[in-house]
Amino acid sequence: MAYCHRCGKEVEAGDAFCHACGSAISGTARVAVGEAAAATDATAPPAPMPPRAAQPYGEQARAETPQEIAERRVKQKLELWWHLGSYVIVNVFLIIIWAITGAGYPWFVWVMIGWGIGVAFHLMHYFMDVHGESRRQRMIQKEMDRLQRRQDA
Repeated sequence: MAYCHRCGKEVEAGDAFCHACGSAISGTARVAVGEAAAATDATAPPAPMPPRAAQPYGEQARAETPQEIAERRVKQKLELWWHLGSYVIVNVFLIIIWAITGAGYPWFVWVMIGWGIGVAFHLMHYFMDVHGESRRQRMIQKEMDRLQRRQDA
C-alpha cells in the first residue's frame, strides 16, 4: 500500500487523490510498494476532488474541562491586567514628557483616547467572555419562557 505524503493516510493503488485530506497523489506514490510501476499512468490528469463535507458545528466544538476553562480565564485576566498596566504606565510617561517640554497643547490626550478605545474593547471582550455564558443562558431561558407563554395564550 502507498501512503499520502500530506496526511500519512493509506491510499489505494491507482488513486489520484487522498480520500482523507484531498491532496493529489503523485504518480510514484500511487503505486503500492512491491507492485509494478506499469499499474498506473503517471501522466494521467488527476481525478476531480470530491467535495469535502464540513463538520456540523456541534462536532467541531468540544466541551472544555473545568481546568481548561479556569486556565483560559486566568490567561484572559492576566492579558487584561497587562494591557491596563501598560496603558497607565505609558500614558503617565507621556504626561511627564508633556509637562517637562513646556506643558503646551495637551497632545497626550489623543493617545489616551485612541488607546482607551482599545482598552474598552478589551474590557468588553473579557467581561462578555467570562460572564457572558451565564448571561446567554438566562437570555435563552427568558426567550423560551416568552415563547411558551405566547404558545399557551
